[in-house]
Amino acid sequence: MTDVRIAPHADAAGDRLIRTLEAHGLTARIGIDFPNCTDMVTVSIAGGPEIWIADRTGHTDSPVDEHPGWVALYRPHADLSDEGEAEVYRSEGAGGFEQDTAALVVAVVQCAAARSLAPA
Repeated sequence: MTDVRIAPHADAAGDRLIRTLEAHGLTARIGIDFPNCTDMVTVSIAGGPEIWIADRTGHTDSPVDEHPGWVALYRPHADLSDEGEAEVYRSEGAGGFEQDTAALVVAVVQCAAARSLAPA
């Protein structure tokens, strides 16, 4: 797993997560859930589904040295509906940002690959 850094502690956890996901071949961007006032990293999956990722506080802008853990949700209908939503990953941030993010990326890559291969 490659944790892509520009400068240690110079950018937020979400920024580093996006660069790391992209380095592993995924399309990722920052998204906002306006009704809940939370932000997330959104991973696009072939065919329209998405994986939404945020820290346990519902944000992505925490400093990496204060990382509270990740939560990732597979959303088969993206932002159109939460029907069929499934948790892909949840952590308490144990081991720090790098270790937690490595485990998250493995789970997200596996989920995206499995969903991309599923018949429509």
